Amino acid sequence: MILTVMSKYGQGLWRCGLCLSVFLVAVLTGGDTERIAPFSVALVLLLSLGLVFFKSAEYLTLPFLQLTLLVIFCYDSFTVFIRYVWLVPVAVLALAVFLIKRRPPLFKGPTLLPLAAVSVATLLGGVGLISAADYFRGASLGFMLGLGPALLLSYWIMKYELASPRSRDFFLLDLVCWGLTAAAVTFWYVVPLAVKHGGPFGFTEPQWSNNISTMLMIAMPATLALKRRHVGHYLMLGVMFAATMLVGSRGGQLLVGLEVIVCCFWAWRSESDIIKRLWNRTYFLWVLMAAGYVFSLVVINVVSLDLVSSDEPRALLFLRSLENIKENWLFGMGLGYRGNADIYSAKEGAINWYHMMIPQIIGSLGLCGVAAWGYQLFVRAKLSLAVWKNREFGFALCYFGLFLMSQVNPGEFCPVPYAFLAVCFFAAIENSIGEQHGKVPQVHG
Repeated sequence: MILTVMSKYGQGLWRCGLCLSVFLVAVLTGGDTERIAPFSVALVLLLSLGLVFFKSAEYLTLPFLQLTLLVIFCYDSFTVFIRYVWLVPVAVLALAVFLIKRRPPLFKGPTLLPLAAVSVATLLGGVGLISAADYFRGASLGFMLGLGPALLLSYWIMKYELASPRSRDFFLLDLVCWGLTAAAVTFWYVVPLAVKHGGPFGFTEPQWSNNISTMLMIAMPATLALKRRHVGHYLMLGVMFAATMLVGSRGGQLLVGLEVIVCCFWAWRSESDIIKRLWNRTYFLWVLMAAGYVFSLVVINVVSLDLVSSDEPRALLFLRSLENIKENWLFGMGLGYRGNADIYSAKEGAINWYHMMIPQIIGSLGLCGVAAWGYQLFVRAKLSLAVWKNREFGFALCYFGLFLMSQVNPGEFCPVPYAFLAVCFFAAIENSIGEQHGKVPQVHG
């Protein structure tokens, strides 16, 4: 009987068990870095073992995503995690074993060339101006490699791993589980504060609010892309929407309403079943009204809610990026540039962000980066529109959530998990389009 239950419900039990475990770690440790670190190490070791012994990466996506959820609580934690530097060669060796065992062939897709262009622009950032000491500094070099060669490696692997509809279904389900875990953690920490202060705008948001809002906005659209969409999936989207509003991230509060409206419009138009379409339109009418109300409420009160301020560091960093590009028109200041420390001083192990995607491209990568990123965004938009009637458009909406939050946070300039997930989303979309034209990577094993 046990074997029967495991064969039938094993995947669900695995996901539920992992989500519950991560939730309990997040709440029982109180978000304390020292107490979370051992559990993060355990997940890294679990992932490494999975790379060595599993035949594919489909069971590794959720542990990876849940690991990224745990570490957002570990702010300014370089001195803690540097003690576990021995994990790096372990993980690299496990990945090497996986690649040797899996032997993924390189399948070229439309996003490969723009991804390569962005990688080159990232590596060239600051050339001709930045000092060698800043360029080769550990933090800046890590981010450059993570946003350059590592993303090309990710594309090579995930283009192959997301080749089958089954693998893409698993990926969507993992994103939903990730988002629901993030929502549960949010409610646990924030609901008592909201009750105490009379609403989601009356208290100081947790330090991790921007990161968890980004995760929620990435995962939210995946609920509407799952197979056999039903009202429960819409309710899951509503749960993540509520969590994003409640956690207190100003960027999330400002932008999540827009994302929900776009998601609802797509789900409204893409439903094929007549009965479900009638129910969905009634349901979505209320959702759209709620999202529209929240979005308009935030926009109208943008000043009183302290969402926008002329002396806000982001406004100053935007102006600084325009000044910086004049110093090195072609390649910008580079990711290792530390001249912004008077506005934003990074913690140890990080870089001095411009804190927004567009200023980061302008100031760090110059015209070379602007051209490469413009090319990449154009190709991604074109691919997204090509699948808007398919379930895989959910991946495009997941990226839309990341793109929105990246306008007010580092977002896609964080290699893990955000830039990596962006590569995964469009690898999945490419494979969906390839299926329509009979050009699908053949997966062995």
